[in-house]
Formats: sequence, structure tokens, C-alpha cells
Amino acid sequence: MPLEIRELVIKVTIEEHPPQQAASTGIKDLQALKDKIVRECMDKLITSLENSPAR
Repeated sequence: MPLEIRELVIKVTIEEHPPQQAASTGIKDLQALKDKIVRECMDKLITSLENSPAR
């Protein structure tokens, strides 16, 4: 006799409790990466503006 499942209920509870020191270090690292990306974008923008022909 075949078995048929008509309804499947899956319940999941996710609790996230990062260690305080790791969280603050991660935030500092993230901010440093964001600053680096912004600096690189600004450098490329300035370089492209300097190399573009004047109107």
C-alpha cells in the first residue's frame, strides 16, 4: 500500500546570539571594507574624470 503525505509542516526557530567581542570586531571590519570600497570608487571616478575630454 503506497504512503501519501498530503501536508508537511516544518517549524524552525533560529536564535542568533553572536559573541559580543566578535560582533564588535566584525562591525569594525565591515566599516573598514566599506570605507575601502568608497575610496576605490572615488579614485576611479576622479581618474575617469581627469582622462575624459573637456566639453
